[in-house]
Amino acid sequence: MAIGPGRIGGLLALVVFAMVLTAQSTAATTPPHADDVPAVMRMEYRENGLTAAVHAPRTLVGERKLVLSFRGGDAYAEELARQGFVVVLVDDRLALDGHRDLWRELARGGGPLVERFSGFVGHVVVAEP
Repeated sequence: MAIGPGRIGGLLALVVFAMVLTAQSTAATTPPHADDVPAVMRMEYRENGLTAAVHAPRTLVGERKLVLSFRGGDAYAEELARQGFVVVLVDDRLALDGHRDLWRELARGGGPLVERFSGFVGHVVVAEP
């Protein structure tokens, strides 16, 4: 039995229509306001007279380098955190050594930050001078 040209076009239209109806809708799988959800988290601490804001990737996997900074703001720190760094924005540049010491202790699993930042233990690499 031969299939005529009119029948092929109808069959093709039917296949395309069936594909459109059964395809998943991308609009249904995209969460609303997906652009509003940052891939980073922001936390703050006040410890031993030191104050800082910490920006980090929301999910800590592997080792992440620590960046201590007294310059820039939240946008700068958030951008670095999106690139995989843990950024500590300090309010006083003269206190950088004190913050570095806190994070060294935390990296070893101790110190006053361990209760609040326990998820960072084993993931933060603090450069040694």
